[in-house]
Amino acid sequence: MSQPGGHRFRHNLDATAIRVRGAAARRPYERGHRQMAQYELRMPKLGESVTEGTIGRWLVRPGDTVLKYDLLVEVQTDKVNTEIPSPVSGTLREVRVEEGVTVPVGALLALVDTVADVTAGAAPTSAPVAEAAARPASASVPAGAPANAAVARPAVAPGDPPSSAETLHAADRADVRATPAVRKLASDSGVDLRTLTGTGLGGRVSRQDVEAHLAVRDTVPAAAPVPAPVVTVSPTATPPLIAKPTGPAPLAGDELLRLTPMRRAIAENMVRSWSAPHAHAVMEIDMTAVMRYRETVRGEFIAREGFDLSPAAFIMKAAVEALRAVPRVNASWTTEGIRVHRTINLGYAVSLGDDGLVVPVIGSADGLSIAGLMRAIRDVVDRAKLRKLSFEDFSSGTFTVNNTGPLGTVISSPIVPPGQAAIVSAEAILKRLVVTGDDQIGIRQMMNLVIGFDHRVVDGATAAKFLATMRVWLEGVTAAVPVY
Repeated sequence: MSQPGGHRFRHNLDATAIRVRGAAARRPYERGHRQMAQYELRMPKLGESVTEGTIGRWLVRPGDTVLKYDLLVEVQTDKVNTEIPSPVSGTLREVRVEEGVTVPVGALLALVDTVADVTAGAAPTSAPVAEAAARPASASVPAGAPANAAVARPAVAPGDPPSSAETLHAADRADVRATPAVRKLASDSGVDLRTLTGTGLGGRVSRQDVEAHLAVRDTVPAAAPVPAPVVTVSPTATPPLIAKPTGPAPLAGDELLRLTPMRRAIAENMVRSWSAPHAHAVMEIDMTAVMRYRETVRGEFIAREGFDLSPAAFIMKAAVEALRAVPRVNASWTTEGIRVHRTINLGYAVSLGDDGLVVPVIGSADGLSIAGLMRAIRDVVDRAKLRKLSFEDFSSGTFTVNNTGPLGTVISSPIVPPGQAAIVSAEAILKRLVVTGDDQIGIRQMMNLVIGFDHRVVDGATAAKFLATMRVWLEGVTAAVPVY
């Protein structure tokens, strides 16, 4: 297990990540002087345990005009994918870190030029005017005119209808995710961004999407409807590794898969986890009572909640009850001693296929009913697959449940996540012929429950007691057990 994530959310950039330099920051403004200011966009601190980030994709190009709060760059960490907004209006002058490069917190990412007309002793310029002044002169000066020539935009009366380009731009801004440069290209070309399928991160419409649409449109008669093409954008190649690759010599036809931030974090967490002395124990659980009870309440639950009631919710509830009875398992190893946690925060492992896996945390799980646990499981699984988990979703886990049953495994050996003392893995529920307590042979639905534990904190007897407590609860499920 590990606790990385590869999940995207919009980051509110810390003001300390932006610094002003140049003449505008060192001397007073002169009367009527047009000042140039240069902002340094630096890698912000994206979480308490995050010390670096990888540039995923630049959303604007050098020379593009950006407005305050427009998204500039995607940054990938071991937990989430973050979009960094511009704190100022201006022009992206220079990109200092290329895509695919990993840099530490505080590293200079890019330079943004801003322009402002300042008159000594005058009142501050209003926000709309200030943003207009921040745009480069080339955006409003005809070709051949002096660089500092000012061209006034025609005034628009309140009652005048907006131009078609302005209407299109305003209509798609709220509905479609795209950068200012892409919006301008679409507006100039008469393309409605809402008709395109975005291939960028999180469904963002990219420049390639617009250009591909234009290429198709220009080759088809205007009267024929043109469906929006779906374009697969090749990922930017990662720069070659500086260190000499280690491992066996490559064979003919081998493919090298560059490490993503998530895969690298998984590797580091697994190495750190495995440094603890691991041990495992397995116990058979008769899940027949759980599965029968689930069938009796399943229909009503689906009608009420809109999704299915998984056996995982019962397994999580059994883990909560066992942690209450055997609190030593809900603990952490420290150099000062064993810290026993009074709060039960359950991590729930979610597979993302070849991308890796994440372990979001369901906080205060001991206060949730079976239905509440099922809602929480559904929530973290859905958001994990949509890459919408945040840093808070990975914090403060005290114990982890790994539901490998849907994968078909019958016995596994889970690795304890860093900072925890144990993890339990629920294997596949299979129908088997079993000799029952009254010496009868019957068909029962059986499941193996595996616990992996840090032997510095948990001994074999304690691990067995924990599994036995889970078994007693699961095998004793009846109609008297409330779902809500």
